[in-house]
Amino acid sequence: MKTMLGQAATLVQSHLNWLDRMTRCFPRRVVAVLTILLTLSLASLATLRFETDIFQLFPADRPALRLLLDSLEWSGGAREAYFLLEGEPQQLSGEAERLAERLRTLQVDGAPAFKRVVYRIYEESEAQRFADLVAFAAAHPAAFVPPDQLDALVARFSNTGIEQALNQLTSQLATSLGASTVGIAIADPLGLRDLFLPRLKAGSQALDMDPASPYFMSRDGRVLIMIAEPAKAVQDMAFARKLVAGINQARAGSQVAVSCAGAHISAVIDEAAMKFNILACIVSSLLVVLGIFYAVYRHLWPTLMIPLFVASGVLASLGLAGLFLDSVHIISFAFTALIIGLGADYSIHLYDRFHSERSCGVSTDQAITRAITDTGQGLFVAAASTCLPFLALAWAEVRALSELGLLVGLGVLFTLYANLVLMPLVLRLLDRSDRSYRPLPTVGMDRLWRFAGRWPRTILTITVVSWLLLALFAQRTAFDVELKNLQPQHSEAFRAQQLVEQHLNLAPKSLLVAVDGPTQAAVLQGNLPVEQLAAKLAAEGRLQAWSSLGQTMNRQADQRQIVAHLSGLASAAATLEKQLVRQGFDQQDFAAYLALVRTGSLTAVVPDETIISRLAVSPLRSVVERHLVQDVTGWHALTYLYFRPGQLHPEQFVDQLASVAPEARVTGTDLVSSELLAAVRRSAVQGIGLGTGMVLLLLLLHFRTMSGVAASLGPVLYGAVAMLGTMSLVGMKFNFMNIMVVVTIVGIGCDYGMHILHRCASHDPAQQSAAFVQAGRSILLSALTTIAGFGSLAFTDYGAMASIGWAANFGIFFTALAALLPMPALMHRISARR
Repeated sequence: MKTMLGQAATLVQSHLNWLDRMTRCFPRRVVAVLTILLTLSLASLATLRFETDIFQLFPADRPALRLLLDSLEWSGGAREAYFLLEGEPQQLSGEAERLAERLRTLQVDGAPAFKRVVYRIYEESEAQRFADLVAFAAAHPAAFVPPDQLDALVARFSNTGIEQALNQLTSQLATSLGASTVGIAIADPLGLRDLFLPRLKAGSQALDMDPASPYFMSRDGRVLIMIAEPAKAVQDMAFARKLVAGINQARAGSQVAVSCAGAHISAVIDEAAMKFNILACIVSSLLVVLGIFYAVYRHLWPTLMIPLFVASGVLASLGLAGLFLDSVHIISFAFTALIIGLGADYSIHLYDRFHSERSCGVSTDQAITRAITDTGQGLFVAAASTCLPFLALAWAEVRALSELGLLVGLGVLFTLYANLVLMPLVLRLLDRSDRSYRPLPTVGMDRLWRFAGRWPRTILTITVVSWLLLALFAQRTAFDVELKNLQPQHSEAFRAQQLVEQHLNLAPKSLLVAVDGPTQAAVLQGNLPVEQLAAKLAAEGRLQAWSSLGQTMNRQADQRQIVAHLSGLASAAATLEKQLVRQGFDQQDFAAYLALVRTGSLTAVVPDETIISRLAVSPLRSVVERHLVQDVTGWHALTYLYFRPGQLHPEQFVDQLASVAPEARVTGTDLVSSELLAAVRRSAVQGIGLGTGMVLLLLLLHFRTMSGVAASLGPVLYGAVAMLGTMSLVGMKFNFMNIMVVVTIVGIGCDYGMHILHRCASHDPAQQSAAFVQAGRSILLSALTTIAGFGSLAFTDYGAMASIGWAANFGIFFTALAALLPMPALMHRISARR
């Protein structure tokens, strides 16, 4: 074993010696090779696409998530644009009409921007279709009137009921202001629409709207929804950008607040917001890193080297990733800010060693050689221990983790090599033999060493006690399963979602059940057990509301029960004719309705296919579109369940559903979150386990003793536990993205302890102070630059990135603190015992 470890260490040393020799003896060849590699990386980068859809970060083969994505496509959620008008009730309808007109006339590249724009239950242009539907439903009440309204239906056909209905009809016609209203009243002289229209309207709407309003209006009258279908797909980004520009012009000057949502709006507005956030992160972190470097070393030209090294590493990593990936999510790209912090670490360690050697009178070539071949050993192991845990995530089933692992792992590795190869070239080019180098400031490391030597036992005791307390708080760390909290908190989509939740949600929670089959009849039949289960749960008070096609129309069994009670209405047509004559109506106006009644329509059982076809060509076609879908795979019957937290447990419902309809699929935010949580946990555990094993092996190769490995990992253990405890104390939760920070702490944290041991263990106690000052200064600056990289993420508006930034900053801070204070205290205790 020792022979293998020795051989591995020898290989690393030989590799570093070779790099030093190549940069010293063949600089032009090195530059030529680097130029070729970076050119190829640029060519590969040009083939990469950047995506913004949050769902693309997770595996789409999970049942609940797959059905959720399918439902977005079926419902048009992936194609349509939504406008939410918020204001005083008396303003909304007028502002909606003006906005709708502007959107209908909006053009992109000389063509209409939208195929349709709707904000009413039905438009005036569809008045005749609506009247036809009312006429059919009034003549076939068994098909539409709810069974619990049976008594009211029978009462309408009594002598008294007919007389009252015609009196009401007289009033309606006398006060009518439009031909559409007259047509609907004549199509349904007995006013049966009062019994079935609320049911149909509710079935056509996924939100809690005012049933009395002709608009898509919330019950409180504060929010009106407008739905528009863009002329082109969201993948046409040039069209989407022009569309959003036109939308912004159309809603400018509106007297009410207008929020937009939908795939096209998110693809442009949210993409722009994310790109701005990411660019701000990269620029701000780079400026902070450069500022820290210059403040300590006070040389401008070494400071300006850092962007060159980092840019080369990032470009090479993206170029190589382009060979394996067709696209990269923009959140994954945001971790360029992290690579800036990590890449600057290597620049700091190498230049610190070079500067220290030059200040001692060593020549430029000797100083570079010592920095590359000696300090480079620690950097090589540190970079490997950082990049390997990330690369271990490249095989994760969750794209969010696999892309992140691949990009950051490659970025760390290539940034190290950029420093090892480019820094010697730049230093030999710019450094002069007569340049004077002053000793570097200790930045308080000498006082910290003396403090640790004076109170070693106290420091170690406080460390252990604080670790135990933070470990207790760490046990209360929770997991946030809400995907919406990963979105930009001030984006258009997030604002629209808040409005829907506040004014229009039928209930805070919902589930969608889908029954798939080859034919319409098959899925309607297969959906019957689902509807029966939903009805049972609603009767038990476990649902706030539910909706299916069978709930908006009567199935064959219900129709037969209703028809049985209407069998005595054979004389209804004659009674109605007499009443019409007596009240002065022209019977010719009602000839169509009377003819149907005479032929026995009131007691007819209508086939499901006939009812569906009638609804599908009416203004209330969304009743069918919401609950019955046909695509290339077949037919799908959909049932929606709405409930409050605690009313229904989704996992229990899945078990109940499997017992009555095993072929049915079900989805909901809770179920999707559970699936994603399981996948993320599985990937994270595998990545952390594999990465930790690799780190242990690397540390063992470097130190060759278990005591050195244990001492190096001590700061990691303290930092990880302290991070979890602090997150719990400040009310911060883990989520699908920041869980990978544990991998980061394992990779980065062991570097700090390793550098101190690497520099101090080879010196006797009298010389350890100077070695600690140099190593401690580099670690302090490295921690600050890494926090600068992550810190920029912490202040973004994007919840996913902000949570990563804060969690990582906590972990890095405590890991660096554990390396800079308890470790020197431990060294003093060991020296005292010896």
